[in-house]
Amino acid sequence: MKANVLSEDDILSKSIIDKNLLHYKDYHFYPKTEALVIGISTWVVISLTTFFIYYYSLEAQKGEIREGLLRTAQVISTLVDTNVHNAFFDKSQETGRLYQTEVAKLKKALNANKQIAYVYTLIMRNNKVYFVLDPTPEGDTDGDGYDDKVHIMEEYTDVSGEAVEALTKHIPVVVKEPYKDQWGSFVGGFVPLFNEENKSVGVLAVDITAKNYFARLYPIQRATIRTMVAAFFISFLVMSFIWFLRNFSRIIHTKRVAIIEKVKTLNNIG
Repeated sequence: MKANVLSEDDILSKSIIDKNLLHYKDYHFYPKTEALVIGISTWVVISLTTFFIYYYSLEAQKGEIREGLLRTAQVISTLVDTNVHNAFFDKSQETGRLYQTEVAKLKKALNANKQIAYVYTLIMRNNKVYFVLDPTPEGDTDGDGYDDKVHIMEEYTDVSGEAVEALTKHIPVVVKEPYKDQWGSFVGGFVPLFNEENKSVGVLAVDITAKNYFARLYPIQRATIRTMVAAFFISFLVMSFIWFLRNFSRIIHTKRVAIIEKVKTLNNIG
């Protein structure tokens, strides 16, 4: 006996169809707009998070550099004989045994740490700042047109505000950002020097070059740039996925509506 085969129209026109199934809500889909909004939002969230991590990591690294400078300066300051420091007042004394003994101690400290560019001492007289001890050899090794070495009672005309603060307030001070003088750009730490009578006799300064300073910050900046690039590609992938998903949903919804409308037409359902 031959089985009865129902056509698609026969199936759709069966009166037994539950009319409740023929009700639907007409959804609106905007695949491109939705994808752009979600993709951009994703990029903004990742970028803001990355920026905050970058900012606080950078500040932490700067703080570590500054603290390291102060610690180094404090250690080296113990090498200075503060009881004879004020005995140096003329360039002619640089050939003397006492001066050579003092700068030899600073030179050892300078040679022991390749990160340090300069070590020297400063004093203030009549609101002007002068150099006293400097273990740097004479000559212009960096080709900037200035002798690398400073001499006893040579005025420091480009002195930083932090150095002046250390000299006047007799407290340890470190610069927050690189400063520039005639020898280049540096980040410096300054610690006060006191003699046996606990009287201030000047400050000891330790400088690192701005190039060295920024080189130590560069890994954080490089990691941040890579994260931002990764954030862009992640956002693009999210945007592409949302576009595909919403576009596919729109197609499915359109076909569903078309089928329901066809069932209504065949069953004369309003």
